[in-house]
Amino acid sequence: MAKTVLKIEGLKTSFNTTAGLVRAVDGVSFSVDEGKVLGIVGESGCGKSVTSLSVMRLVPKPNGHITDGKILFEGKDLLRIKESEMRKIRGNHIAMIFQEPMTALNPVFTIGNQIGESLALHQGLTGKKNVERCIELLKTVEIPRPDKVVDEYPHQLSGGMRQRVMIAMALSCDPKILIADEPTTALDVTIQAQVLELMKELNAKLGTATMLITHDLGVIAEMADDVIVMYAGKVVEEAPVVNIFKTTKHPYTLGLLKSRPDMLDEDEKLSCIRGMVPSPYNMPKGCAFAPRCDKRMDICDEKMPNLIEIEPGHKVRCWLFEEGGA
Repeated sequence: MAKTVLKIEGLKTSFNTTAGLVRAVDGVSFSVDEGKVLGIVGESGCGKSVTSLSVMRLVPKPNGHITDGKILFEGKDLLRIKESEMRKIRGNHIAMIFQEPMTALNPVFTIGNQIGESLALHQGLTGKKNVERCIELLKTVEIPRPDKVVDEYPHQLSGGMRQRVMIAMALSCDPKILIADEPTTALDVTIQAQVLELMKELNAKLGTATMLITHDLGVIAEMADDVIVMYAGKVVEEAPVVNIFKTTKHPYTLGLLKSRPDMLDEDEKLSCIRGMVPSPYNMPKGCAFAPRCDKRMDICDEKMPNLIEIEPGHKVRCWLFEEGGA
């Protein structure tokens, strides 16, 4: 059995806005095992990125706040420790690859400065040893001319190269957990494939537990061992990656799969999920997906179903599978 490195229990994260309270993450629970990749998938605004920021305790303040739940890292609840202790964990034991490398990297500091900062802070490496380690990390992520790139600035690199730098920064202290938030966004298909292949190789080599956040089911199929599907701040389906594609249960997950084009079928008509994601200020009383669901029942409008296990490792939040639902 693989060791569980991160366990989330009943996580709730909310934001105070001028229009009212937004429950961005509403009772999410999952775990990530050593050497495994957990894929988190869903439409924009479903709570994927806020979940990752909650794990890092980087939810924007003062409007954002974690209201309930536990974030257990090797048995220690990260929500109960001091900020000074969290700073020792963040970037050292838990690292994050942010969504847009051009905004995540500081334009006025060299690549070496930015990778080296984490090495100096967490590992005490300075001077020549710091530079040597930076070059070694750039080689690890297969950046050409690493001895030159270490002295260059972000604007001198392509999008794919900047993303590799972000991966090098995240891996600089050999973290036990790597959070990748849309790591291939805005990259062309060729570079995307290269970055994903690199992440797979590093995951296998280093045995890091990985949270991969994306809306791309192709990336999920390529990378993930297990998958959770989120909608309106809640987990609606959770299963091994094979089950998600072969024995799909939740109507929302099925809708996501049907909306992917089949490159082999030229006459296929592209499907889509009707309607819109509900407003976070005016969520439905019952199941949040009910207004868009083709299998909607009366009970769906009245009460939110529980997330239940219908077979080993496969959980779903839908009245079709609740006792007394269908």
